Amino acid sequence: MKNSAKAIFLDIDETLVTNETGPFPDDVEQIEEAHRRGHKIFLSTGRGLAHIPGILKDAPWLDGIIAGAGALVIIGDHAVYHKWIPQELLPAICALYFQLDKFCVFEGTNGVYGIKLPEHYNTDKKIFSVTKEDDFLTKYSDAIISKLTIQGDISEKERDFLSEYFQLNTFPPVYFEGILLGESKSKGMSIVLETLGIPRANSIAIGDSRNDIDIICAAGLGIAMGNACEELKAVAGEITGDCGKGGVGQAIKKFVLDQ
Repeated sequence: MKNSAKAIFLDIDETLVTNETGPFPDDVEQIEEAHRRGHKIFLSTGRGLAHIPGILKDAPWLDGIIAGAGALVIIGDHAVYHKWIPQELLPAICALYFQLDKFCVFEGTNGVYGIKLPEHYNTDKKIFSVTKEDDFLTKYSDAIISKLTIQGDISEKERDFLSEYFQLNTFPPVYFEGILLGESKSKGMSIVLETLGIPRANSIAIGDSRNDIDIICAAGLGIAMGNACEELKAVAGEITGDCGKGGVGQAIKKFVLDQ
């Protein structure tokens, strides 16, 4: 229906933000107008909540967040779904990365924690250094961790250990990420749609990466950024412009505001 509200799910990295810059005015203008007309705007990101830039998390047009690739779903000010890594598993993960001497980031609800954290790894929220295997049982016992980000290619040792608990998304040779088994952006979207009573046909997802494939396929309309990976473009219903060049705004104008 012409005036029926849509739920719009926006990835962050290389969709709304690139190189920690963004969101961009051309995108924000169209997002704000869609929100003004009664459409619902959600972030859909692999980032943990504490790793989402404040300019996005506190945006007046934001209706909710899917964080940790579906591990946390927030509508308004309320978490309606939340899963996290069991506290007793965290020391074993720490032990593995101290042994491998690799950069590992634990992204959570109330903080970002790192082993061998590089100086350039910045966020506008807290970053805590993990220096002992049991830090999550002693120093950071209140940490709620939903996602791992790990430098470089994945080794067989890492795969053998982590795959029991995580879906492993690789982005060689730069990094890979561990998403809790059973969680996904599309599952988070389903929770939002069911909670708000919005039909799936009225959902739009926009993203750029392999970790957006599930939500792009599940949405009523899945849109790939112009800078998206070829795997995502192959399954998307539409392709828009690049991140930083108004791609999100173009998609919202064409498929929401001009409908």
